Formats: sequence, structure tokens, C-alpha cells
Amino acid sequence: MKDNDYLQLKHFTNHKGIGLIPATDDSREWLECLKNNEPVNFKVIESRDVKLHKAYFKMLAYIYDRLQPSFKAKIKKEQFYKFLKILGKEYDLIYSFADGRQFIEYHSISFGKMNNTKFKEFFNAQLSTIYEELLIPMEQDYLMDEINNEFERVLDKLL
Repeated sequence: MKDNDYLQLKHFTNHKGIGLIPATDDSREWLECLKNNEPVNFKVIESRDVKLHKAYFKMLAYIYDRLQPSFKAKIKKEQFYKFLKILGKEYDLIYSFADGRQFIEYHSISFGKMNNTKFKEFFNAQLSTIYEELLIPMEQDYLMDEINNEFERVLDKLL
């Protein structure tokens, strides 16, 4: 195995938070090639929880279904996710035109771009945006307790 091949090794498991154990033959072979006490750097990659990702979109649907019909007439359910990204400023401004138009790029929540910890932060930030920028201005803040209860129920199912 070449020196840089270890960068491609993905099969080590965390043993009680105190050490890494090789989980594949390639990983074991690579470790055997190391000299004693040779320092090794690893990049820890946290896997993304598919269930939490699905729960996020279920929560958005749950919230959308409880919004005023006048809002739903203007913003369709399939547009709600992007609407929230605009409200929460979850985008980068790429270019501003002289006439005031803007070219933006939404922040990605794809599995390759965002780990589970960052996704949880995003999820919580989205709920804050929903409360502060949507429900309160629309005078639907009475939904907050209901949404919080549903959020807790969804998280309890995941854990």
C-alpha cells in the first residue's frame, strides 16, 4: 500500500472513544506497514443520519400544513423549503446586478456537504427562522407549542 492510500481508508471503528480499530483487511495491512510510534493523522468524518434528514422534511410538511390558507395560496408546499432558505439567509450572494436583482446560490444540506452535527444546527436554525420570521409576523405564534411537541416526538422516535 502506498503512503497516500491511507487517505482512502474508510473502515476504522471507534473503540470506546479511546482508539481506532481496523475494520477491513486493507486497513489492517496499512497499519502493519507503519513503524512503531509513527504519528498518523486521521480526518474524522461523521456519518449523516438519514432518519434525521427525513424527519426535517416531515417537520416542514407538518408546519406547512398548519399555515394559513392565504399563505399556502402564494407559496406552494414544494416551494416552502426554498422559501425558508431565503428567510433564513441560507444562501450566498454570487452577484448583484445594477438593477438590484441578485444571483444567489443556496447552501446545500446534501450528505456530502454537511455532517450530522452541522445538520442538527441547521435544523434548529430553521425552526428559529420559522418561529421568528414566519409564525410571529403571520400572527400564528400559537402554533409554536404544537410544533415544539411534534419536534420532540419526532426526535424521540429517532433516538
